Amino acid sequence: MTRDALDRAAVTAFLVARHGDAVCDSAIEIRPLPGGLCSEVALVTARLRGGARARRVTLVAKLVHGTAAREAAVYRRLSRSVGRRFSPELLGAERLGRGRWLLYLERIEPAHAWPWADSAHTARVLDRLARLHEETAQGAALPAWDYEAENLARARDTLSLAERLPRGEIPALARTLPALRRVVSALPAMRRELLAFQPLGRAVIHGDVHPGNVMVRRRDGVVEPVLLDWARARIGSPLEDVSSWLQALGYWEPEARRRHDTLLAGYLAARGLAPALTRPLRDVYWFAAASNALAGALGHHLAVACGASAPGALEAAARNAADWLRVIRRADACWSCGARGRRSARGRRARPATRAT
Repeated sequence: MTRDALDRAAVTAFLVARHGDAVCDSAIEIRPLPGGLCSEVALVTARLRGGARARRVTLVAKLVHGTAAREAAVYRRLSRSVGRRFSPELLGAERLGRGRWLLYLERIEPAHAWPWADSAHTARVLDRLARLHEETAQGAALPAWDYEAENLARARDTLSLAERLPRGEIPALARTLPALRRVVSALPAMRRELLAFQPLGRAVIHGDVHPGNVMVRRRDGVVEPVLLDWARARIGSPLEDVSSWLQALGYWEPEARRRHDTLLAGYLAARGLAPALTRPLRDVYWFAAASNALAGALGHHLAVACGASAPGALEAAARNAADWLRVIRRADACWSCGARGRRSARGRRARPATRAT
């Protein structure tokens, strides 16, 4: 985001309306922050002149556009229910035009730059997700989104890209391509099974939980994780959030990958469920992880690998893609094994009863 991307007069008016102090335009500093593909983010710092002493306030301004403009409605609706306990506070929102919103959000002051080497922080995120999912198990009035259609379209685009890529660039692709074809073909049925899985069922999910979208803050002496970037929030399976967090974090932190089953069981316990990783639960967990991969992550890394010219960039993209391809193979194995069980069950139901002689 450039300094010209924000309407400085609008920012000034917002600050004055919120704080009731005079603000000099020259006292406002707008500094770009890393943002998403469909949003631009800036840290706004202002000196407010009122009374005997000037005071300094900070907030985050986020310009969302395109499909990400849905985030404005998500924040507004969640702020009326559970959202404020799990996300930055929405301080204000201004529509700039069709499909463009400027969001004013609470600035989260991180307690740690990278807290995820400590498994206790990793577990706290899962506890936080458990609370979110438990409190929204009956659903919420989120903006409409045909996620199933979009997910399937992206999955097919990813498969098309994978079939065009030279096999040698990503060694794991050649051996995974048959599994990728089967998973994309079965994706609608996988998701029906995932969304119907009990006792987890459906809830409001964040939809994009990874280390870049979670910060740890200290408030009132309590360390708590905060979820950022709610543009992909929707009604879905809680396992979509859980698998997203564990798979993304496992790429960066070997300890998180080593403790994967313990952390997953901890989430179940936080939901008040038996922490037993049964075969049906493991199956739908990997269906959720594959669905996440096909929603964009795998396609992104394949596209980067396809366009990368520097050896280092190609190696990094291939390594990332290989991690998600591993998820695809796990989901394929679970689906294939489950299909055999389903066929066997149908056969038992269809077999006529024998008469005793």
